[in-house]
Amino acid sequence: MTHRSFFLSTLIALCLVTVASHAQESATPPARREYRLQTLYRAGIAQNYEVVEQTTVERIHSDSSRKTYERTATYQITVRCIESLDGIAKLIINIDSLVYRFKSAGVEIAYDSQKDITPKNFADLNNYAGPLNRTFEITVSPYGEVTKLSGEQIDFWRDYLQQNAADLDSVVYTIWMQSLDRENLLQYGDLQKRVIPGTRKGVDSTWRHAYASRIDGVIYEGTVTSRLANNSGGLYTIITKDTIAARPQQPIHVYGIPYVSNVRDGGAVIDNELLLTANGTINEVKHVAKSWFRGVVKNEPFTHKVTTTTMWKLTGQYQW
Repeated sequence: MTHRSFFLSTLIALCLVTVASHAQESATPPARREYRLQTLYRAGIAQNYEVVEQTTVERIHSDSSRKTYERTATYQITVRCIESLDGIAKLIINIDSLVYRFKSAGVEIAYDSQKDITPKNFADLNNYAGPLNRTFEITVSPYGEVTKLSGEQIDFWRDYLQQNAADLDSVVYTIWMQSLDRENLLQYGDLQKRVIPGTRKGVDSTWRHAYASRIDGVIYEGTVTSRLANNSGGLYTIITKDTIAARPQQPIHVYGIPYVSNVRDGGAVIDNELLLTANGTINEVKHVAKSWFRGVVKNEPFTHKVTTTTMWKLTGQYQW
């Protein structure tokens, strides 16, 4: 082989290696961008939310008779951050007002806490009036978990009810105790419900976490999957679609039954959409749940079917 031929062969080989190297580099996808998804509370900052819950219910008894009703409850809620350190926030939550409307065959009840002096004597209303203006405090971890809940007024009234349980009707006792329990207070006061992971995620990333919701008085809970569906100009959309189970053997009050019932089993299909800003503020949450449970009262079984849509909307933010 002449020197010229050897040189040309070497040059061609080098070109082929270079082309192959560039082709391999171009085939490698760019690293996916990730965003920190975390609610950031700032001491001295308060947020106002309007919470609108719309519910329709159908109950079917063992004799095939049916009872239907619908309810709309609107809360105005204030969330104040009193301390924020290393991602751990202490929040003071107060349900400032309630507008309540209930409709069933031959029954219509309306109540506005800012206009009516005292709540009407209606058992279902007490589920919603119980926590009204009873301030409570929650501690939230960087990962959205509520690690502590306390409140002087909450503790006082729960202690009072427990001390006088023997003198109270069992339905009245159950309604008021459950209206002030942890699950009910967090249903409206904890917007995150563990959906926001507190870590970095890319669009279409998914993660598993615990989730609980109180739907028409019944607690449903389980492990669900959430997904970062979109980032539009620094507004993150997190979607949670999954199925959770009813907590078995929980005592409940349902409209139209003058006794305490018990849940046997049940489930809920949830569709939750949360909008989080890049600076860590929850702008909006839309929670749609289609649930059912089988219950029993005095050995009489029934089936309860519920559709609930709950909207949390940020209406104001200010320094206090």
